[in-house]
Amino acid sequence: MLTALNSFAPFERFIDQMVDDVMGKPIGSSVVRPTFAPHADVRANDSELQFSLDVPGLKQEDLEISVENGTLTIKGERKYAGTAEERAWIGRRYGAFESSFALPDYVDTEKISASLADGVLTVRVPKHERAKPKRINISVGNAPLEHKQLNEAGG
Repeated sequence: MLTALNSFAPFERFIDQMVDDVMGKPIGSSVVRPTFAPHADVRANDSELQFSLDVPGLKQEDLEISVENGTLTIKGERKYAGTAEERAWIGRRYGAFESSFALPDYVDTEKISASLADGVLTVRVPKHERAKPKRINISVGNAPLEHKQLNEAGG
């Protein structure tokens, strides 16, 4: 048995929305208003974790960073610059956001730093010394390497 699919349903919804928009409703008013949620990169290297969030147009006073119980929380808000009488037909996303990240136990939360440049907020979370890679000496034979070196140096 063959089933007929209505491939025009998404197109019909699009046309309905466009008719509503032309008739006086702002574009997107028939759906939930999107809020501002910055994109984030989380990177790690041998010495730190780095969180980078795209926050174009935000200033230092628009952002708040905190650490509590092993969770890094970044809050902010992009406020609408227009007046209450203006109606944005198509525009950027506005509103408050909050992003939280569970931190591993090998980071030093006392040394977290943050910077804001060119619309990017960068939060650096350094790793404890014990979490950084270290080189392990290899012993020769059954004797540890240090013991072997002492015997050679001492005679």
